[in-house]
Amino acid sequence: MIDMIDVALTLKYNNYNYFGSVTENTEKLYNEINWLDDRTKPTWEELNIQWIQLNIEIKKESCKSKAKDSIFKCDWSVLPDVKLQNKSEFENYRSKLRELIVNPVENPVFPIEPDPIWSK
Repeated sequence: MIDMIDVALTLKYNNYNYFGSVTENTEKLYNEINWLDDRTKPTWEELNIQWIQLNIEIKKESCKSKAKDSIFKCDWSVLPDVKLQNKSEFENYRSKLRELIVNPVENPVFPIEPDPIWSK
């Protein structure tokens, strides 16, 4: 297991219904909250696993968001009236970004945006 989890965020992410303070991320305080959810209250170990899964999802969403932002910033490069000598490099770059949008990963390696080489 991991040393520190964000109990409140993990409970919120899983839409659990509870009453009590989760201002401290300790097993003791977690065990003291009043469980109001119809689902069985996860054990501390199960909550740790949910926290790990949540972190994976957060990292993947961050990957997807950064890739979308990067592809948006270079939309200009593939417009029909833009004359670049290295248009295919931009198309390849954007293809790699689309792959990260469709299949986000925890630890992405983002491609380097090419420098435009303008046609004369």
